[in-house]
Amino acid sequence: MVVGRVSLSEAMNPLPAITQLIKDVRAQGFFAKLGPAGSGMADPGWLSVTGRDALEFMHSQVTNDVTGLQPGEGNASARVNRQGQLLELFHLHRLPQPMGEDALGFLLPRTRIAQLMSLFEDAIFADDVHLEDQSESWEWWALQGTSAGSVLDHLWPIDQEEWASLPENASRFLSEPSDDTPPLLLRCSLAGDGGFLVGFPKPLKAAASQIDALSRASLEAGLIHLEEPALSEVLDSLRIEAGVVQMGSDTVGRKRILPETGLEQFTVSYTKGCYLGQEVIARVRTYGALPYSLRGLVLTSADLDSEGILLNLPKAGERILLSDGSKVGQWGSRTFSTHRESAVAYAYLDKTHRTPGAELDLFVSERRVSAEVVLLPFYRAPDQGDRVDWLYDRAVRDFAQGREADALTGLEEALRIDPSFSDGYEAMGVIFGRSDRFHEAIDVFKRLEEIAPDEPMVNTNLSLYFMKLGDKETAEAESAKAMQKDMAKASGRRIDDEALEHALVEQKRSDALRKKEMFGQILEIDPEDGIALFGIGNALAILEDWDGAVGAYSSAAEVDPENSAVHLAHGKALEKLLRFKEALSVYRLGMEVASRKGDLMPLGEMEHRALLLSTSENRS
Repeated sequence: MVVGRVSLSEAMNPLPAITQLIKDVRAQGFFAKLGPAGSGMADPGWLSVTGRDALEFMHSQVTNDVTGLQPGEGNASARVNRQGQLLELFHLHRLPQPMGEDALGFLLPRTRIAQLMSLFEDAIFADDVHLEDQSESWEWWALQGTSAGSVLDHLWPIDQEEWASLPENASRFLSEPSDDTPPLLLRCSLAGDGGFLVGFPKPLKAAASQIDALSRASLEAGLIHLEEPALSEVLDSLRIEAGVVQMGSDTVGRKRILPETGLEQFTVSYTKGCYLGQEVIARVRTYGALPYSLRGLVLTSADLDSEGILLNLPKAGERILLSDGSKVGQWGSRTFSTHRESAVAYAYLDKTHRTPGAELDLFVSERRVSAEVVLLPFYRAPDQGDRVDWLYDRAVRDFAQGREADALTGLEEALRIDPSFSDGYEAMGVIFGRSDRFHEAIDVFKRLEEIAPDEPMVNTNLSLYFMKLGDKETAEAESAKAMQKDMAKASGRRIDDEALEHALVEQKRSDALRKKEMFGQILEIDPEDGIALFGIGNALAILEDWDGAVGAYSSAAEVDPENSAVHLAHGKALEKLLRFKEALSVYRLGMEVASRKGDLMPLGEMEHRALLLSTSENRS
């Protein structure tokens, strides 16, 4: 069966027609020739990277590991700028031998190849690195679904393993390379159910019989043969269900720092060395809550059916409004989910509204729409739960036997499959903590807090690691949160976030009032006591007397100009008064002080805050 004439954009009543096709494809799998008639990954491009310095150069330019890949291995990766903002997404493959030790291939939509090449070319100086857009040199076929591996096992068996047992992003040639490049097979899921891409080198005369055999075997296995225009539309709907982020529809509007997308768990190596933008990404996670994070919304309405909701949603990148007019985020991709039997959408939500399970009352085209906040993906392949458990058990054994790197690799794969797997986050955070990698441990436990907001263990661990870094104030705040959550658990009540926050605020205000009076008495005796000026500034900041805090911090900086903590606090208070240029000047002065003294923690935070201020034009 060939399906290629169903179009959401052309049909009078598109949703029922495309819905049945998507259900069939999800149940049976599909195969298709990809190419220029399609969009997104329905038209893949291929960037070849070779040269003596290819591995080392790319290792410094992308977010995931390169030099640690063995021939035939690959990963999902990204290119960000120095501010940690996402520029490109791709699959990176170290090609199997004997193509050469340093041969790499980048797979991404063809329309993005030129942009990625330009980014890399601008960074090449004396490096022996050669870039070539080989998109026209390959014809790609997709086999997607649970039976895709068995089709390949029948056609091209490999020694002592099944094709479906290969890890994601693995690559194999279908025969030994010689003077002519053989077909290349990539383990690559486009829709959440697992699958493969087979690249046939052009000209295709030598591969005609292989392509014909692939088509016949796929049909015999029950895979649906998709063609355009249905192919691109079905594939886009399936990738949204599977939680796959796409450059363009999911990155329009304000520039996105990579962690906002949630892609760091798929595209960032926690064990590699430095790469462009690494410090910003690490500091955003460690020192401050993200302004927005990507979530899924399951949408329903008393006034609109699913098709009506989708037709009335604002464009990707536009603001999400609550029924009271509050702005809580920005819209991303959307589709009808056959798995959820509902309209669904990606959404970048602020920290107040992104807790999984939250119910939002939205205002859409003058109608009210209910939205349930969920973690992506909307759909997970049925057999993935068993693999997550297996990876977790193996990681625990690896760590117990001293194989820390292997344990982290296994946990990273488990979390890529199931981003809501709380045991995986906890194990990864503990491993980082026991290895004195406290910043990374904090990063992991902060992500865990977003999916397990009522769990006191999260805050207990955060308190421990902040204390290890010398941040006593934050450590005490986290400890207080853990205690409140423990009390709520013991009483059998669900934790009231507002009550918890109110209790913490009142506790801090009471302490601040006491300190304000104490330091005030000291300043009456000695108006130039630097410690008292700093202390009263901190008390006034907690009491949100920002004008008073700025005055106290300014005086403290005059008395003790080499105190980097004073400059950090002074800049934060100026930000609260929206005096951003003055704050930036204070941070730059404080960074000079901290650099001279080796005060790494305040230096790191001031660098981060200065960076955000200097790029404030990107905020919406």
